[in-house]
Amino acid sequence: MSDYEEIRLDIADGIATLTLHRPAERNAMTPAMGEEVAAACRELSALDGLRAVIVTGAGSAFAAGGKFDFIEDVTKLPPGERTTRMNWFYRLFLAIAEVPVPTIAAINGHAIGAGLCFPLACDLRLAAQGARMGLNFVRLGLHPGMGGSFLLPRLVGIARAADLIFTGRLVDAAEAKELGLVNEVLPPEKLMPRALEIAGEIVRNAPIAVRQTKQSLYASLGGTLDAALAREAAAQSIDYGTADLLEGITAAREKRAPRFRGE
Repeated sequence: MSDYEEIRLDIADGIATLTLHRPAERNAMTPAMGEEVAAACRELSALDGLRAVIVTGAGSAFAAGGKFDFIEDVTKLPPGERTTRMNWFYRLFLAIAEVPVPTIAAINGHAIGAGLCFPLACDLRLAAQGARMGLNFVRLGLHPGMGGSFLLPRLVGIARAADLIFTGRLVDAAEAKELGLVNEVLPPEKLMPRALEIAGEIVRNAPIAVRQTKQSLYASLGGTLDAALAREAAAQSIDYGTADLLEGITAAREKRAPRFRGE
């Protein structure tokens, strides 16, 4: 594994844990951190044995958003360079959306602005009690960035997204769950064990089918039923040729847990 300074990356039993690691600054997001996130995502995507990824933050916060020093530096650039710079910055962190296996955000503390957009790009979100989150861009004089205006409505609906984005207000973990922003709310000490439990459930499933299904879930958002049916049939055609499918059927008949090998 590569050495990183602003993140930590640990892998065990097919599960990777990517931790934003600038706790003294509440994991404020910098270009250097983003470059490490993107590099880690490339590294993880190349691992054959990877089955799930958990992302979380070190210390008391998940991520406090973009570091103000970086934002102030961008204000000094010509308009065209600002566009290029921000687009580059967004894509570093949103590389998490390109990881081919399920991703779980364990929101251990406040996730603000871009610090919320990062977990919005994950497949599942768990939040610790006491965590607060929101897209506060307009309160700073900024249009939402890092995919916030795209990702949030797809999770909570356009009306609720409009409320959160136009007001820039923060919500606690309980309201976030009610809105559909997070899947579960847990006591802080149970957050990572629950994330690992869910990741463990994913690991026990057939890896080829899981990766295919992740692709299909997101492709269906902008497609038609006919396109989804064609995609499902093509994916299943591949699965019918795998040893994993035969193992799954055999295990079901023998009333035991399957032993999938990704073959």
